[in-house]
Amino acid sequence: GPAAADTPSSSAPSVSASGEPIVTPLAAALVPGPIDIDRRHPSNVVSVRIDFRAGDTTGWHSHPGPVLVQVVSGAITLRHAAHGRCLSQVVRAGHGFFEAPDAVHVAENPRPAPAVLYATFVLPPKAGPEVTAPIPAPCR
Repeated sequence: GPAAADTPSSSAPSVSASGEPIVTPLAAALVPGPIDIDRRHPSNVVSVRIDFRAGDTTGWHSHPGPVLVQVVSGAITLRHAAHGRCLSQVVRAGHGFFEAPDAVHVAENPRPAPAVLYATFVLPPKAGPEVTAPIPAPCR
């Protein structure tokens, strides 16, 4: 029943009464706002698991639609340019981030331990999930 929503960090399926579906939480993350998703047209919603090995990087890129990301284990370093500066933040397991459409960024794992992320893309139909981008000037 609805009690499963009270324990998002639990990985055990909730007990359900006969005839009710079983709800199994996959991941939970604290994501800072603002989170703005405004798609008035049909969207292709794609959920993926991303496995970062030590040293892996996405390369600089953007997305044609908003993306919600949850760090499930390990940590990644997220970098982007803002106000003429290159900003860097470490996002650890249990936390996440929102990527606005067309925001240029890179995610990297410079640590020896692997990291696992879940990402949900809200894309225009027929659009790919990412677009390669040049390195922003403040981050060169």
